Amino acid sequence: MQRDFSKFEIEDFVFDESFQKWASGIPSPEHRFWERYLHIYPHQTDKLLAARELVKQLKADDPALSFHAMRREVWSTLQEHIEPSGKVVRPIFTFWNIAASVVLVILGLGAWYLSSQPQLHQQMEQVITFQPAESELIEEVNRTNSTLLVHLSDGSVVELAKNSRLKYPKSFANNQRVVQLEGEAFFEVQKNPESPFLIYANETVTKVLGTSFRIVAFQDASKVIVSVATGKVSVFSKEGYHRSAQHQNAAGVVLTANQRAEFTRDQQQFNKTLVENPDIIITQENPTFNFDNTPLKLVFEALEKAYGVEILYDAELVLNRSLKVHFGEESLYEKLTVICNTMGMQYQIVDAKIIIERKNLN
Repeated sequence: MQRDFSKFEIEDFVFDESFQKWASGIPSPEHRFWERYLHIYPHQTDKLLAARELVKQLKADDPALSFHAMRREVWSTLQEHIEPSGKVVRPIFTFWNIAASVVLVILGLGAWYLSSQPQLHQQMEQVITFQPAESELIEEVNRTNSTLLVHLSDGSVVELAKNSRLKYPKSFANNQRVVQLEGEAFFEVQKNPESPFLIYANETVTKVLGTSFRIVAFQDASKVIVSVATGKVSVFSKEGYHRSAQHQNAAGVVLTANQRAEFTRDQQQFNKTLVENPDIIITQENPTFNFDNTPLKLVFEALEKAYGVEILYDAELVLNRSLKVHFGEESLYEKLTVICNTMGMQYQIVDAKIIIERKNLN
């Protein structure tokens, strides 16, 4: 019978010999399939990562453990979930309890190994600590036409947009603040260096210490968009975040004020750019943009300081050139357009940087 890989549960992964080999780093003909599995079935990320961690820990417990022996070990644990009729009662591995469930299985199968590895045991306890059970979460759904304000226990405030959903615990754990978003929301996060704030949205994880930003992550959308108003955030794919938590190399992006990341869900790739309308970030003074025969280099420096952006150009392009112009309420992009048209230049945005070039006359 042909298997439906899109509906694999954790035990299905663990019981699959080719998956065991892939998770253990053993070459096999199916190795490429498992490498691309999450590109095909991104909704299975949590289950695959949990199963891979289970296989790795079982192998660490006994490197010589065979495929059939591993099946027996896992099956003996699953016997606790079998009804008298013989039907297996599969636990529902939700986003919030997968990590804790895997840890409990590992503890049951290899307690002596964990006790002999204090560092690993401590890491596992931390996983259990900050992953609340689904039943302990509060869910807010905005079915109105206006923004819904949600006040979290740490003092953070979430502006939940129409047709959006937020899940969060009644009170956060001491070492981590975790929420789950489906839809769009603007976050004002209270700063706490000892307790990072994590937002899980579709296949992404946004990590902050204290800042304000917007996330757009509707279930039927092809992209997840994170835009930063103030401060700094890190955005990862879910798999990338798990690798970073294990101190492995992880592909993600760091965003500062007026920067934006777009995560393409089917390709699992980030594109970093600027927000559609950058705001002035200077708060200690009211910047003016009145330039009277001001060296062009100083004009660009004033824009960089006011908007917190990076403007790159060839030094020879601005050498001995000055500008006379008075700006009012124009946006950053409108200012740049006026400057470039006046000076025979053009600009483009690459990786959230503004690149100034000589205008192409062709």
